[in-house]
Amino acid sequence: MESNTERLIFPTPRHTGNYARLLTTLARDLSSYTLCLRVRTDMSYGSGMALVSYAVEEQNNELMVTGDGDGGFLLFADNQKATTAYLTVRDDLWHSLCVTWRGNNGSWQLYADGELRDSGSGLAVGGRINSGGTWILGQDQDTVGGGFETSQAFSGELSHVNLWDRVLSPSEIEAVWRTFCEHHGNVIDWTGTTVAIYGLVSKEQHRVCETWPS
Repeated sequence: MESNTERLIFPTPRHTGNYARLLTTLARDLSSYTLCLRVRTDMSYGSGMALVSYAVEEQNNELMVTGDGDGGFLLFADNQKATTAYLTVRDDLWHSLCVTWRGNNGSWQLYADGELRDSGSGLAVGGRINSGGTWILGQDQDTVGGGFETSQAFSGELSHVNLWDRVLSPSEIEAVWRTFCEHHGNVIDWTGTTVAIYGLVSKEQHRVCETWPS
């Protein structure tokens, strides 16, 4: 299958003025979710790299996925944080990441390229992801739609940001990796969501489905 899709390019050097915004929000609260995306970066270790940040008026870190300086990831749900194990993604190759969270018991999982790489429980037990917030790519919101810091900014490429209102099964996540162009989030669908870019961020079309994975 051949498909064209957009990718976002976040340049170096990093700057607080370089970011993207998904022109959508949550129409209702979420008690669980799966967030998947594709990322390519050669950022050095020692600094953060915010990939996806969702903030509401009450809480800046309502939902967030960001790389920490040690090679792991920080996963936020309902303003609470889980820290994952080291994950090799800063190698200038495309990787598919999926994060799941279930509010009733706080269980979370981190997948890379279709494989479960880390998991845990107790993250925001009984919590929810509140509706009506703002989605930012490439920066960490310390206030809704702003409060960015250069040390947390992302440089590299992002694509296929999709969100579901449930926890996908391991087989579904493997399918998302192998045939991601055929899968669309039922809350955020990358192919149907308008993305506004700011600063020196650019968009490009690229063909991926006919050759992925290679």
